[in-house]
This record gives sequence, C-alpha cells and structure tokens, in this order.
Amino acid sequence: MTMKKERIDSFDFMRSATAWIIVIYHFACICNTTPQYGNFPLFYTHANGVWGENTSVNIFFMLSGASLFYNYPKQKFSDLKHYYFARFKGLFPMFYILWFFLYYQKATTAGNLFYNGSPKSMLLTLSGMDGYLSYRYPQNYYFIGEWFLGALALLYLLYPLLTFCMEHCMILTTLLLGGATLAFHWPIPYFQIQRERNLIVCLFAFWLGMLFIRFREWLSAKWITAVFGGIALIFIFVKIPIDPFLCAQAIAVGLFLLFYQIGNVVMRYEKIRPFFLYTGRISYAIFLLQHVVMSQIIGLFSAYELTILQESLILIATFLFIYLFAEILVRLNQMLTNSRWFLKLQRCFS
Repeated sequence: MTMKKERIDSFDFMRSATAWIIVIYHFACICNTTPQYGNFPLFYTHANGVWGENTSVNIFFMLSGASLFYNYPKQKFSDLKHYYFARFKGLFPMFYILWFFLYYQKATTAGNLFYNGSPKSMLLTLSGMDGYLSYRYPQNYYFIGEWFLGALALLYLLYPLLTFCMEHCMILTTLLLGGATLAFHWPIPYFQIQRERNLIVCLFAFWLGMLFIRFREWLSAKWITAVFGGIALIFIFVKIPIDPFLCAQAIAVGLFLLFYQIGNVVMRYEKIRPFFLYTGRISYAIFLLQHVVMSQIIGLFSAYELTILQESLILIATFLFIYLFAEILVRLNQMLTNSRWFLKLQRCFS
C-alpha cells in the first residue's frame, strides 16, 4: 500500500505570495509606463533590478521544481506516458478554455478567423509556445500574456531527464547549470532570447527547487535561511555594483527559503490557513488571467489622471475580479477534465 505523502502547506503560502507579487508587478508596469498615472511604488523595482521575471518568476520555477520532485522523485520509462498526460492535464485544458474564449472574441470583432496572419502560427499557441517564442515569431496569436507557460512546458518535458541526473550525476548537473547561468553575465551571441527567459536559466531555477527537496532537512535550517534570506534583503534594499541579473538569482534563492520559513509559521494559524490553501489551488488560473483582467479594469480609467491612492483602490478591485474569474476558470476546467470524453482520453494514457 502506497503511503500518502505529507502535504507541504508552506508551498501554498509561497504560491500565493509569488502570485500576488507578480500581479502587483504587472499592475505597477502599467501604471509606471502610462504618463497620466502615478508611479505605483510597490513591487516594480528594487535596488538591483525589477520584481517581474528577473525575480518572482525564478521563485515560481523553483517552487514548480520542488513540488514536482517532492511528489514524483523518480520517473520510470514505463510511466512516461502517464506522466506527460498528467502534466498536459495540469497545464493545457485551463489554458485552452481561456485562450479559445479570447480568440473567439477577437476573431468575431475582426471578422476574420486568421486576423493576425498565417494559421500555422496557431501551432505555437496550441503548444503553449507562442509567448515564449514571440521574440522569434512575433506574428502570432499570443494575447493571454504569459511567456512562462512555454518555459514550464519545456521544463516538464525535460523533467524525467532531470530525475535521472539527480540520481546519477547531481553534482555535475548542478555545476553545469550553475556555471551556464553565471556565464550569462557576459554577452552570449548565440541566443536571441533575453537571458532571464533563457531555458538554461529557467532550468537552473527549476533544478534548485529539486535540490531543495533532496536536501530539505538541511536547507530548511533557520541559519541557512538567515544567511541567504539576509543576502536577498540586502540586494533588494541596497544598490550593489554587481550585474542585476546575478543579483536576481541570489534574491530568488534567498526569498524562496525565506518564504518557506514564513509559510511554515503562517500556515499554523487555522483562521487564515484556508485562504492560502485556496489561493495556492487557484494560483495557476491567477497567472493565466491576470494580464487580461488587469488590462480590462485599468483600461476603464485611461482617460483619467490617477493618484497612487486611486491606483491602490483599483488594484484591490483588480484582485477581487482576478479571484472571481480564477474560480470560474477552475470550475470550467474541472467540468472539462471530468467530462466523459476527457476521462476516456485519460484512460488511454493510464
């Protein structure tokens, strides 16, 4: 009989915190780049860079690697069919629901199914790669606004190889991925994609999350958190003459450990624990929806000059609508994945 693993409640706190930071960061991006709006002060920049993909998304990838490795530490070749379908089920049905709704809206408005060019580019969308590869294929049907989906799909695709590396060449893999990430400090002409989004960098963050689970008993020690969390806080508040890209890697590691410890404390409080469990459960829907909901709401005020106080009130309303639509999207996804035809398809991969 297989023993059910203990739930790591702190991960739900971390998913919640990361989702909130990314939402606020993108909200601040809109406010700070719109001339008539006030410069929103929270989670846009820190002393050595920006909070978005330079920092918060790294934490997200670390958390994804840690969660996957905690639940599926080994992948046998005979289990790959089931593994890949499970990852597909976790990512794409919800993405397709939202994308097809927005595509229908845009196509009917334009009066043309292929309003943005060749239908071949839809293959990028249906594989979740249009955002991630938009630097190379700019004419596409990318409008949800999240490049991380393509990177995450590639990470999930490579995960069985990473489990093999964890078992047979952990130190070598760590050195190679770490060294390759550090090498982006210097200009590398072989890549067109920005270095923060490069698959090597995403892989290293994902791998660090796996290493955290492998050595959780040691890495979750409070003195380790104090050291790396302290370094992260220094880099956040004090300008350091180091490449901001490298600072972002250090901040992500420190905040990951810090959020884990804070989550262990916060999740002990029964009155607020259900809220973080709920937010963690719908966090993927929040990531998918945030750009769409945010642009619609703040766009209602495009003719006005907004103060920071007014922006704060709009941000609260934005969060409320994001939670509302995330709940709807999650329920629609459950209806789809529990439908008879989907369950029939799932049995083919079990």
